[in-house]
Amino acid sequence: MKSASQTLLAAALCVLMAGCNQTPPATEQAAPAVPVPAAPAPVAADSVMAAPAEVAPAAAPAAPVAQTVTLAFSFRPGAAAEGPSGPKTSAHLLLKGAKTQDIDLGQFTGKPDVVDKEKAKLAGFPSGMLLGFRSYDPGSGTSQDVAVMNVGGRQLRILQRRIEEQAEKIPEFQTSRELDLPANAVVEVAPPPKK
Repeated sequence: MKSASQTLLAAALCVLMAGCNQTPPATEQAAPAVPVPAAPAPVAADSVMAAPAEVAPAAAPAAPVAQTVTLAFSFRPGAAAEGPSGPKTSAHLLLKGAKTQDIDLGQFTGKPDVVDKEKAKLAGFPSGMLLGFRSYDPGSGTSQDVAVMNVGGRQLRILQRRIEEQAEKIPEFQTSRELDLPANAVVEVAPPPKK
């Protein structure tokens, strides 16, 4: 029994020693050595190269430049009037800016009277109007009022009303035309011509 356990012990030692053998058998090939990357060497602060500049995102398109639009009325001799109403005047709204426009407002009796803020308030013109005028026809006793408003910086609204002398109630202004303004328009009123 002693010799059987010694034989088993010797066999176990052989197996253990065979597992610890570091030399591969001749039929096996050694795996190629994998290079281990070396740690980067420290670099002196004064020899550090600048990192490549980051590419800046494309610049946003520039906001449109504000365009000044100057408004003024222009009155020119109009068609000859029939009857007692007198001569007619052709009224125009002039817009001067990047694009100049001459808007024909129609024919009015006599020479229209441009109203300032004080006259406009007394005559019931809309508050906040940019400019306006009144034309009076003594032959028929009617007057025609025109006012120009700025609507949200995007449009000019031209308002008109006709007032009969014998009317019990003054009518409201009605929109006769709307004109689109350029993007980012700054609207100014030209000073009245010196008399």
